[in-house]
Amino acid sequence: MEITRMAFAANRLINQVVQVKKGEMVVIVTDTDRPRIITQALAYSAISAGGKVVVVTMEPQEIGGAELPAPVAAAMAAAQVVINQSTYSITHTVAVREAMKKGARVANLRNVTEEMMVSGGITADYEQVKRTTEKLARLLTEADVIRLTTPEGTDFTMRTAGRSAIAQSGFVTKPGELSGLPDGEATLAPLEGVTEGVIVSPYIADQIGPITEPFRMEIVKGRIVSVTGGKQARDLKHILETRDDAGYNAASQFALGTNPACRVIPNTREISKKLGTAHVAIGDNLSLGGKSKGTYHIDIVFLNVSVYLDGTCIAKDGEYQIDLEG
Repeated sequence: MEITRMAFAANRLINQVVQVKKGEMVVIVTDTDRPRIITQALAYSAISAGGKVVVVTMEPQEIGGAELPAPVAAAMAAAQVVINQSTYSITHTVAVREAMKKGARVANLRNVTEEMMVSGGITADYEQVKRTTEKLARLLTEADVIRLTTPEGTDFTMRTAGRSAIAQSGFVTKPGELSGLPDGEATLAPLEGVTEGVIVSPYIADQIGPITEPFRMEIVKGRIVSVTGGKQARDLKHILETRDDAGYNAASQFALGTNPACRVIPNTREISKKLGTAHVAIGDNLSLGGKSKGTYHIDIVFLNVSVYLDGTCIAKDGEYQIDLEG
């Protein structure tokens, strides 16, 4: 693909999302599995905006949320802007939290493909996404009890315990903020130890891919007590059994997608942001204000969701029942 076709997305990230200023240090974190042409497009755009660009290339991490090599973390800590163009999310790491404490603006483009740079969620009207995201983040913050159901049989209930939701809408203009492209989600860390219910046949999950075989996860008092089904269930169960205990915390994150331009594609970076979807996570949630500390973070995405806040249905089978901009 011609690098010029990616100029729109690259310039949008540099000039709108993170708003690079002349003289700022911009660190692009990538790995050997990612397309170099995307790295180059981002670097050219940042240089054109007056940024001082450093590209740090590492071997791919094994899983989202794994801690970064010390040289990568050190480069991030010295930057005003950090762009993650690696395969996995680095949001839920000490390295990102420390960089944000020092004022870095962090943009997430993890696992973005060449095709995603020219179509889909990255092309959205982000002013509209911002309005929708802020509205839903406000509603999540004000709610106490959140219930999610799907036509496949998922049905579980979370408590917010007064925790504030975060609006990630494609704008990272202040020190210590995080967002990215494509983006659009209202997200929070539910109260640990109280979620109850069952997850049945979600659409996709980080690390294990699209759910194509039977899948059932039971949650009691905020803990995963069983994962049964086919290959994807076995794969997730293996991760739980071989990683740290934080993975048994469910849900460590709850989020509503807010971007109408995102598509139903087997890439959690895009589908988790689509309006009408929701996702939960297991593992680390310290970056969201939670108390679950771990070495990984896995998103589980649902389509056609029904969402109830304190008993009021705000979305039914993926269609919102409320004015999202009012």
